Amino acid sequence: MVVRSDVMLADDFASAWDRRHLHLIIMPTERCNFRCVYCYEDFSIGRMKPLMVDSVKALLARRIPDLDSLEINWFGGEPTVALAVVTQIMAHAQALCQTHGVRLRAGMTTNGFLLTEPVYRDLVAHAVTDFQITLDGPQAWHDTTRLQANGAGSFATIMANLRAIRRRPAQGEILLRLHLTRRNQAEMPAFVARLKRMFGGDPRFRFTLQPVENLGGGADLSDLVIDGRERGWGENSHPTEAAGDDMERRHDETYVCYAAKANSFVIRSDGRIGKCTVALRSDHNAIGQLEPDGQLRLDPARTNRWFEGWISHEQGALSCPAATLFL
Repeated sequence: MVVRSDVMLADDFASAWDRRHLHLIIMPTERCNFRCVYCYEDFSIGRMKPLMVDSVKALLARRIPDLDSLEINWFGGEPTVALAVVTQIMAHAQALCQTHGVRLRAGMTTNGFLLTEPVYRDLVAHAVTDFQITLDGPQAWHDTTRLQANGAGSFATIMANLRAIRRRPAQGEILLRLHLTRRNQAEMPAFVARLKRMFGGDPRFRFTLQPVENLGGGADLSDLVIDGRERGWGENSHPTEAAGDDMERRHDETYVCYAAKANSFVIRSDGRIGKCTVALRSDHNAIGQLEPDGQLRLDPARTNRWFEGWISHEQGALSCPAATLFL
């Protein structure tokens, strides 16, 4: 067990409990257009209804006047499936932040299938400038794991969208999350090199290589998930090292998860409030409800459990409270 000292925690604590900053992860729909074989979501909740959209806007109107900065991350289900919800809420946030002099930054985790160049331009115009898009290796492997809801592959469309976006200069970042699996492991070095040739000259594009994980979807992933002894491309080699120094590492040993931060909340498409985007079926993650007037009605006992790492100083409870405290 790693325990951090008061001095090591001081800056992280100040940031995590800063009432002048608000971080919202908003799920405009939980019914994705993909059925990735390792997905942990159940797709039972659809698009955010108009009354709930109004509740999110009321929350922003209530909180923004007291903020210095606002960060919004769009998650899902696939957020581009509910594009109108995203742009409507972002337009409201932009206007309020401009009126009150609040810094606004927004990003989106997307499968990239519907992220055409016009959609990208529309999102950037609404201050959504940072994107994370996943590729599961070359097309032969990607199209066996990142499937559309109809069972078809998705690689060609995503790559066409990325090439079109590359031709449209804009501000922001595009993180390509490259999934490493038992199936694609041998071909990933060449695939990474190919992507770097295609997109490495564009300062928006960054790359991270991550092994696929079993996050509880129920599928048999034994032919995909790589254990710690298998994660190198050569003897004593970590995949990110083999791929090059410019590959982003996932987290360092002092990482504090958003779920452990008091100024960070997940707003689900039905208005439930959570802390974690993975533990969606856990009762521990249902900490409250967004009210029509924009108030967050929170259960103090459930909410405070997510912050136990600040008391124990135990790094695991800070870097992944869901796994450390509840599983």
